[in-house]
Amino acid sequence: MTTNIFIQKHPWYLKKGWVIAMCLITPPIGFINVLLNRNRWHRDEKQSFLGIAIITGMFWFLNFFHFWVSIIFAIGAYLVIHIWHEGPKE
Repeated sequence: MTTNIFIQKHPWYLKKGWVIAMCLITPPIGFINVLLNRNRWHRDEKQSFLGIAIITGMFWFLNFFHFWVSIIFAIGAYLVIHIWHEGPKE
């Protein structure tokens, strides 16, 4: 017995592997990508992507700025995750 399962095609920048790669290689771009497309994933997927982007972003910012800049980034990212209003559920 076969069932027809409709698999929704996602653009390349929304596939799980690419999002994780963006979050690991360039955390600011991955962070922006996840925030702009946050309504396309389930909550736990979105939080895992944002967590990866925040953690690697702290290390990434340590290469370019002082320690306190990465701390401010982490606090700001935490506030964005927990305060940012999610759009209406469809």
